[in-house]
Amino acid sequence: MNNKNRDAPSFLSKYLNKESNRKRPFELQVKREEKQDMYGVIKEDARKTIEQKLQSQENKQVNMILRNYEPSKCSSGRNGLIKGYAVNTNQGLIRDYNEDRVSIILNIVKPQNRQEENWPKCSFFGVYDGHGGSNCADFLRDYLHQFVIKECEFPWNPVAALKKGFEAAESHFLAYALDQYQKGKPERSGSCAIVCLIVGEICYVANVGDSRGVLSCQEGKIVTDLSMDHKPEIEKSRIERGGGKLYQTHGLNEDGQDIVGPIRVMPGRLSVSRTFGDIEAKLQQFGGNSRVVISEPEIKIFKLNQDHDFIVMGCDGIFDKMSSEDVVNIIWKNIQNNDELNLHSLLSQSVDSVLKEAIYKKSSDNITLLIIAFHINKCKEELQEFRNTISHSVDRIDNHFQVNNRPRLSYQKKEDENFSFFKLKNSNTQNTCILNNNKLNLSINLQTRLFSQLQSKKNIQGGVTNQTKKYSYIH
Repeated sequence: MNNKNRDAPSFLSKYLNKESNRKRPFELQVKREEKQDMYGVIKEDARKTIEQKLQSQENKQVNMILRNYEPSKCSSGRNGLIKGYAVNTNQGLIRDYNEDRVSIILNIVKPQNRQEENWPKCSFFGVYDGHGGSNCADFLRDYLHQFVIKECEFPWNPVAALKKGFEAAESHFLAYALDQYQKGKPERSGSCAIVCLIVGEICYVANVGDSRGVLSCQEGKIVTDLSMDHKPEIEKSRIERGGGKLYQTHGLNEDGQDIVGPIRVMPGRLSVSRTFGDIEAKLQQFGGNSRVVISEPEIKIFKLNQDHDFIVMGCDGIFDKMSSEDVVNIIWKNIQNNDELNLHSLLSQSVDSVLKEAIYKKSSDNITLLIIAFHINKCKEELQEFRNTISHSVDRIDNHFQVNNRPRLSYQKKEDENFSFFKLKNSNTQNTCILNNNKLNLSINLQTRLFSQLQSKKNIQGGVTNQTKKYSYIH
């Protein structure tokens, strides 16, 4: 059955009928003020004002520069292969509105009609970079994952489910936009989308537009782009085969200097070659061409392993000013310089650092970044497990002597919290109890074995530390 002809599901009907979208995390509703001239170039006077502001406040914190700044949101615990995540979005320096949206579904819930099926663990992350309004990005945030999940191929054929789900979402939003036009309410909004779907141990990254996904491997030594920026100049041959063309605007500013705009595609006058929405670029009755600006995703597939550190997903407001390597290096710099923080706080601080750098590089767009972390350092995990073993052994000995009316045992921390020793808890030196020789020998023997194992663990950890210099949370 052609997905384009399917009736709108019930959740879409609710979306079409509601008067206004409820406020969601990572979303700021601010009145829009147009900041672009006829060539789509940021006004020169506004740009000069921002540059002067940056120079005067270069050493101040990012939250003193950005309006409506909020700290990054982060995870609080582990979820399967996902050890943690953090995300933040902001309107940026130039814009008085934020059209970026984020969706995070850590555990995908099965539809009611498929409850008897045994699904693998599935998670869904999406970054949506809206333009021309926020309605399309709002729609994708709320419903794109539902279109994917309800496909019969999901989760056994995620590639087919993603392609069909994206196509269905596009069809339904264009139908909504057309309905708005017929009611005298022009709906011109569109949105890019970068999605990370994790099914079991397999990761699928689907991209429509110029947002980007990046994979860090082997503690940042290998940086791999998981998506291609869908710019008109990159997809020139496909656009021309579909009947479209490229153009670039030129103009003069107040000082008589030549201003060159971005390369755009016709029809649509967009600086990106793949989007959701944008009805005027796609429907023939508005002068559009559905073969030029498309919503078909490009999908990268790989199996997660212990070499994979984290995935970064961000909008073009980040990557227009920084390379993939720059972003990964900033994150690793935070990891290496903040050993005292837990992983979740560390990821949150890393997101803020990347946003701060984008602002210092004078990004003029909304800025959004999401980090998904996979593997914590192995030595740290093994050390924590052994620490738990010691704690349980202490409890067993303590309970044994308590049952037999013997003095309770306690352990005391020295310089290294991993090297605790057992001692008798004397409440009164004059009433010191003498332990039974057999019980005392039992505790001493257990202590000796534990200390021997712990010393071996410490020697292994020390060797790794000497090689890596700095301790890292993610491996």
